[in-house]
Amino acid sequence: MPLSRRTIVPALALILLSAGAVLAHHGYTGQYDTSRPILLGGSVTRTTFAPPHPVISVRVDLAEVPALDVDRPDEITGRLTVRPEDVGAVREIELSPVRDFFNLSERIRIGDRVMVVALMNCRPPHQLRSSWIQLSDGEIISYTRGLHQRADGCG
Repeated sequence: MPLSRRTIVPALALILLSAGAVLAHHGYTGQYDTSRPILLGGSVTRTTFAPPHPVISVRVDLAEVPALDVDRPDEITGRLTVRPEDVGAVREIELSPVRDFFNLSERIRIGDRVMVVALMNCRPPHQLRSSWIQLSDGEIISYTRGLHQRADGCG
């Protein structure tokens, strides 16, 4: 059965819209605010180590910024902050889609305490992205060749 123009045009439109949504979600078109790095500390409630990137969910219980040197002048231009709206909530954080973070699949378990420095995407859906995590044993995994666009503040 030959495809008609009425079938092809809507199908192509759907494919293009889907591709745009994937790119927007994945962060390639995002702009992550380096001026307000967000510190999220608490217990891991869920993990997903599958493409396009690892994702962890953390029930935030950290209410104040501890003495902490994240040593990320390439990615952090402002002071670390704990947002009051995060304390007590479960936040989903996308980790950079690199081997360093995919390799954590056997090291991060539900209930583990972690601390994450995240940047918020200035564009909807305003997801949180991180390339810095402190594991429950104190080890810090930090990826310094970020894969996302940076913004010095969301305008």
